[in-house]
Amino acid sequence: MKDWPRISVITPSYQQALFLQETLRSVLTQDYPNLEYIVIDGGSTDGSVEIIKKHENQLSFWVSEKDRGAADAIRKGFERATGAIMAYLNSDDVYLPGTLKAVAEVFIQDPSCDLVFGDSYWIDTESRVLAERRQTPFSAKRYLYGGADIPQPSTFWKREMYLKAGGINPEFHFAFDMDLFCRFISLSARFKHVKRFLSSARIHSEAKSSTLHDTYDKELAKIRSAHLPYPVRSLYGRFTRNLGRIQRTCWYLIQGDLFWLLNRIPDRLRADEPVGPRTRWK
Repeated sequence: MKDWPRISVITPSYQQALFLQETLRSVLTQDYPNLEYIVIDGGSTDGSVEIIKKHENQLSFWVSEKDRGAADAIRKGFERATGAIMAYLNSDDVYLPGTLKAVAEVFIQDPSCDLVFGDSYWIDTESRVLAERRQTPFSAKRYLYGGADIPQPSTFWKREMYLKAGGINPEFHFAFDMDLFCRFISLSARFKHVKRFLSSARIHSEAKSSTLHDTYDKELAKIRSAHLPYPVRSLYGRFTRNLGRIQRTCWYLIQGDLFWLLNRIPDRLRADEPVGPRTRWK
């Protein structure tokens, strides 16, 4: 028997009855013995509350009340959380079977790591796989300058690092995950990649980060300006980003992802553009 660390998962939700059931079940059927699952609904009127009530005996806490958006809901959830490992899963995304145990194993085997992330699928409204988002070992420069990303649904971190960084900033409406990860980087957090698909991120027209692109871009620019010594589109920024992509290509070859990489060549031939959370919908 393992001394499984408690994992706290927060699901923020608002008017997502179409996908909420699948999200809840993907967490509750993990067969993880030390799960704390908290659902923070923003006062939905589309039947979401009825769906949550069907599972309330398996939830550690849930509430349905008005909030200031997803970041505010997630922060409220984490304020109640007690787990040594933390994560949030949006109400249209899902965990894959065995995800929580796989993540816990990594933290148990390597206590020095502060954040663990894995690979992710992109799925449509019918849960059909659209694409794979495979990752490589983490590089702060690649991430900060847009040469790499981190799939938020496949990311877990230690509670102590979250508290040290000050938690989710509810002033951001879209890029609050990147803001949090950048603050982790500033605190010299150790990121670790596990080569395993951990989640599926749903792509649909109502997905929050696929709308209001101008606002999203402004938030990304604000975050990067606070953490980068040189602008992301400067000569140094472009050099760092493209060097990072070359390094990442080498990692894909080492990992045995050659055929997957070749299938992505058309995407890589696009004009130079920093990777950010929004690019998952392109």
